[in-house]
Amino acid sequence: MSAWLEKSLDKVIQIVQNDVLKKKVQILVLEPLLQHCIDLVFPYVIMICCVIGVMIIILISILAILIYRTAGLTVTPLNMAKAAAAALAVAAASPTTSPFPHS
Repeated sequence: MSAWLEKSLDKVIQIVQNDVLKKKVQILVLEPLLQHCIDLVFPYVIMICCVIGVMIIILISILAILIYRTAGLTVTPLNMAKAAAAALAVAAASPTTSPFPHS
């Protein structure tokens, strides 16, 4: 029985090592499966990026309010806009890396 199993395993290994079969499996199975998974996950990635963006805007607004209150300044929409613009300028000037490759 083990000789039969060993022969069968050798036959499967020979079949899998075939370059044409590898290419077919890659094109017909792996790539469509990967593309389908990406299509399913992509909306959630966009939603998470939007939520993180909103959280950053809220964080900057809270920080600006705290800075103005500790400095004894009044919080007005104009002052808030200036503080947010300054914070965004600082954030834009800092080097960032993206986890996603550029297409």
